[in-house]
Amino acid sequence: MTAEPLFIFDLDNTLYPPEVTLWRIVDARIERYVREKLGVDHDTARHVRKSFLSEFGTTLRGLMHHHGVSPGEYLEFVHDVPIPEIVPPRPELRRMLSGLPGRRVVFTNGSESYARRVLEALGVSDLMEGIYGIEFMEYIAKPSPYPYAKLLRVTGATPSASLFCEDIRENLLPARELGMFTVWVGGREESSPAHAVVSDVCDLPGVLHRFLEPNF
Repeated sequence: MTAEPLFIFDLDNTLYPPEVTLWRIVDARIERYVREKLGVDHDTARHVRKSFLSEFGTTLRGLMHHHGVSPGEYLEFVHDVPIPEIVPPRPELRRMLSGLPGRRVVFTNGSESYARRVLEALGVSDLMEGIYGIEFMEYIAKPSPYPYAKLLRVTGATPSASLFCEDIRENLLPARELGMFTVWVGGREESSPAHAVVSDVCDLPGVLHRFLEPNF
């Protein structure tokens, strides 16, 4: 083996299935924050968010750029949810992660503290070598290429030795362009930009040979 593999995981709707309502609750709080901060109605808030997502990749960066919003204040508000009451432990996730032959990290557009709370609720926080959140990204979120390159630099991993699991199609593209092995969690085979598709992240071992055999 020439290098230790690095397994990179998105957080929301990747390490837990979309049936868990956590991200929908956070998303509703983002919209509420926009409505209250800008003093606009529901439809205007949705339009503002859509334009920010298109221009900046996240609602937060648009609010920072156009309205001088403090990222700390925003993140505290949108992540103020009772995570242990919403996210159940996933022993099957723990078994899968424990069996991976390499390092494991989380790479999320959420905050580091939020990610840590979710990992603790899932029962896998001790299995992650690092959590790389929006603060690490300097608020330049996925799918901007910048945080992907920074992640590789900080971890010392090469793209060919890295596997990236993500539920959002657009976020897979920069990883693949860099040379990572990409896995679309919950995606569709017929429209996949990824090397592999799994219905649940716990199914990752079924496609691992396609990553490991050519590279290790």
